Amino acid sequence: MLPQQHDKLQVMSHAVVGFPTLDENERAIAGLVASGVKLIELQVPFSDPVADGHTLVNACYEALKTGGSVRATLDLCAKVSRQHPEASFILMSYLNPLYRYGLEQLFRDAAAAGFKGMIIPDMPVEEFEPFMPLLDELGLAPILMVTPNTPDERVARIAQSARKMIYVVSRMGVTGKQTQWGQEFKDYVARIRRHSDLPLAIGFGVRAADDLKALTGVAEVAAFCSKYIEWQRDQGSEQAAQNMRQLLLDAQLA
Repeated sequence: MLPQQHDKLQVMSHAVVGFPTLDENERAIAGLVASGVKLIELQVPFSDPVADGHTLVNACYEALKTGGSVRATLDLCAKVSRQHPEASFILMSYLNPLYRYGLEQLFRDAAAAGFKGMIIPDMPVEEFEPFMPLLDELGLAPILMVTPNTPDERVARIAQSARKMIYVVSRMGVTGKQTQWGQEFKDYVARIRRHSDLPLAIGFGVRAADDLKALTGVAEVAAFCSKYIEWQRDQGSEQAAQNMRQLLLDAQLA
């Protein structure tokens, strides 16, 4: 289930579909769920993931060589959503490969595969709005993004079309770099909360147990993605799952 407002902080983690292989994706997801992670993004690899830092860029590059694609992402979700009904899977993709697939068909196929939501960083709210009746009918939640530069009037518009949660980009820049969680950040989160009572997911720069502790009581979800992919790349999926379990224990979230 996707979170409710004021739930205990949940960690959302990540798989790049095809990295390191499609078969390994299934094993890695099983390890994540066993470690206590119940929100998992399945990323469609793309050649130009503009919001991502080098870790995810390189993982996408490798995944494209091993068969990662929109179709592979849908097939993977159909498998893992049946295998792990206690987990919620979120489609993460840039717009280009989804547009080529066909957006309306993609939305229908994603819901049928078991996806509960989707994050498309470069699809603005104006492009989502015509699809909202269909998305509501399918029960597929658009998880829209805000950034520190998003003006209040646009936050209000995003809040109208967002469903289930809003993805709060913690700072300007790309994924994978450390973020500071000081008063300026807390004021930013408070500004978003004035426009919506949806749960907030914080992404970009969540890399350690101290980050999770800093976000506890501030948001409902912390996106722990690039660091997990680094663990998976350097230590393998089994050890990455053990690291995740220890992370949740250290952050007092297990």
